[in-house]
Amino acid sequence: MIQRLLIVNRGEIARRIIRTAQNMGIETVAVYESEDANSPYVREANTAVLLPNGFLDQESILKICKEHSVDAIHPGYGFLSENSHFVRKVEEAKIIFIGPSADAMDRMGDKTAARLEAKAAKVPVLTGNEIEDASKLSATERRGIVLNVGLPVVLKAAAGGGGKAQAIINEESEITAAFDKVLREADRLYKSQALVIERYLVKARHVEVQILGNAAKKNYAIFDRDCSAQRNNQKIIEEAPAPNLPDKVRKELHASAVRLANHVGYSNAGTMEYLYDSTRNEFYFLEMNTRLQVEHTVTEMVTGLDLVYEQIRIAEGRTTDYSSLEIKGHAIEARICAEKSDGTYQPSTGTISQYVEPMATHGHNFETASQRVRVDSGVENASSVSGKYDNMIAKLIVHAENRDAARALLSNKLDEFIINGFHTNIPLLKALIIDPKFVEVQHYTRYLQREFTAPQNDIEKAATLAAIILYAKEQGVNKARFGLLSSFSNSRV
Repeated sequence: MIQRLLIVNRGEIARRIIRTAQNMGIETVAVYESEDANSPYVREANTAVLLPNGFLDQESILKICKEHSVDAIHPGYGFLSENSHFVRKVEEAKIIFIGPSADAMDRMGDKTAARLEAKAAKVPVLTGNEIEDASKLSATERRGIVLNVGLPVVLKAAAGGGGKAQAIINEESEITAAFDKVLREADRLYKSQALVIERYLVKARHVEVQILGNAAKKNYAIFDRDCSAQRNNQKIIEEAPAPNLPDKVRKELHASAVRLANHVGYSNAGTMEYLYDSTRNEFYFLEMNTRLQVEHTVTEMVTGLDLVYEQIRIAEGRTTDYSSLEIKGHAIEARICAEKSDGTYQPSTGTISQYVEPMATHGHNFETASQRVRVDSGVENASSVSGKYDNMIAKLIVHAENRDAARALLSNKLDEFIINGFHTNIPLLKALIIDPKFVEVQHYTRYLQREFTAPQNDIEKAATLAAIILYAKEQGVNKARFGLLSSFSNSRV
């Protein structure tokens, strides 16, 4: 059994893993860079160790494991979470890696390999090509590949995930710039020139299936999610289950995800991602994330599972079975990011001068008979937010009896969230969840860029109103008297 766990991550996901591990009686070791020396997760771990060369320094991480008698590593998401070379080093050091094997990661963590595995498992994929080294292609060859697939197409790095290193090509004139951009980003992020090019669905929804493969490599579909609300190819609102999905499509989606996971001998948590064409009721495999997802929280809300707890049990080799699992209600997660809400999505940095969550205690569910609220955050008052890391600073997750009730609860709790010191996307989130297209599930992955009208930030008004609302709360003033102010507060920073 795991006695001491090293978390190779930071912020909200590190806190979330620490919480579950400590509840299981497992000692936790955190690693941090100098910028995070005063972060909450560093204090909350049983032990914290400075990483002088950052979260990608594999040798230092393995050395810390040896020095602190670590017997397991949880990678969270990002950083080394999908690096099969690192996983092999961990396995060679006789340390448990909480995630899939290196071989399974190789087969599914690379988009080119994953497309081939999906085809072999008879899982539908979009028309496209896998290009081993796109830097060798001439301009004529690039054009020929694109036109053979048929415009519009999406060009993306075979490695990595999270919507990075990709571009949409709508016109022939965009081919050269798109290839140059994606190759440049793929080399910088992944040291790879391998690309995938696929037919692009103009108004596709992004749906996904949470997979749990037990220690015997028997996989289960832990239901589905919708992550169609995106900006810059990155998700900002996720929900479970995926709304307005026909029963037949849902059943086929789950079956295809399990079939593909079993085909590659997958174990532990993973997510099969798909594009869904609602006009034709067809879905196509997109990629697999061979790790825990940011949006795992909504699955936890509707199933009652603690996915990190299940990950650890699977890694320990315990017997697990999820065949009788059921879901209840509807859950929505909003990613709260340090960025402008005016449609530019420019990152915002600074020091938090005022931070008030909708609940009293970080990471604990606030529950009533029919509603639950959860906040996973990596910050507190006086925390600094720089441009060095991903700009997500917290996640607000709600659960209610149906989607409309969950949207209303999320709106209410976003109103109660106060973050001052820089811009956040709270105004955008509030506007989006009441947008008619979102309400009717008519939004799609590029909806925010093409049709949605973003709200404008008003920094001075926002800071003033947030201060008044906080004072009112501290004085116990009747909330109804400040309803108008709260409605204005969605323009706060």
